[in-house]
Amino acid sequence: MCRYYTTFIFLCVLATATKAQSFATADSLFAARDYERAAMEYERCVFLSESRATTHDALLRKAQCYKQAGRYDRAAATLERCARDCNDYAQLALCHYLAADFAHAVAAVEDYRMLADSIDENVLIIQVLALNELGRYDSALAIVQSFMGHQLDSCYAMRPQLKNMKTTHYLSFVPGLGHVYAGQAGLGIAAFTLNAAVLGFAVWQAFEHCWITAWLGGAGLLSATWPGSMRSAEYYARKYNYDLSSKYNAELRSRILQTQSSISSRAPR
Repeated sequence: MCRYYTTFIFLCVLATATKAQSFATADSLFAARDYERAAMEYERCVFLSESRATTHDALLRKAQCYKQAGRYDRAAATLERCARDCNDYAQLALCHYLAADFAHAVAAVEDYRMLADSIDENVLIIQVLALNELGRYDSALAIVQSFMGHQLDSCYAMRPQLKNMKTTHYLSFVPGLGHVYAGQAGLGIAAFTLNAAVLGFAVWQAFEHCWITAWLGGAGLLSATWPGSMRSAEYYARKYNYDLSSKYNAELRSRILQTQSSISSRAPR
């Protein structure tokens, strides 16, 4: 209901608003840090615009509203509508990175590099950090070496040893082995014990000729515990990989930024 009410107000005011008034209102709202309303006013400027330059300016300001509000995904979506030069694509790459959309951050930097006469190293760092998050360490290292030399080779040589998800899946056919491989030995023992107990119960009831109990209480329960233990093992393997990669990437990010800062401070002015 609130959304429809807001849309109704937008359309009513649109009939009497002028482009200059809309920009002035949007700017004042931005200055007052009312970023959501400012973004709406800038969108009104886009609707009223009669030139590509005005549209471009309004969309850039709208994206800035979302950046200030910490809504980087919406800032990136707005910049996608107007990006046309190097500065726009640099901002787009940054917003995608801050929104944790690393694949699109890399793509935005590639678009930037196609347009740029000279490459800003700060933009390359965004690409490097995004590639690290994607696990594309060889590509990241090649870019790092292009403007930092071999100072970080030792850091990239210490890459995390991640669990292979296919190995986890196949080991999980034996309840507990997948958990042990994922670093959860205690849960592995519990999973094996549970599934063995259920299977043993089913076999015991079958020997006792209690077919209904064997089927419902044994095989029926096993059909839930066995796939459940497989999914659990795969979850912990993914969690292990995520935690290890996040820690490594955080340390790597810190070293990259420190190295870049050191290089910049030694550069002649």
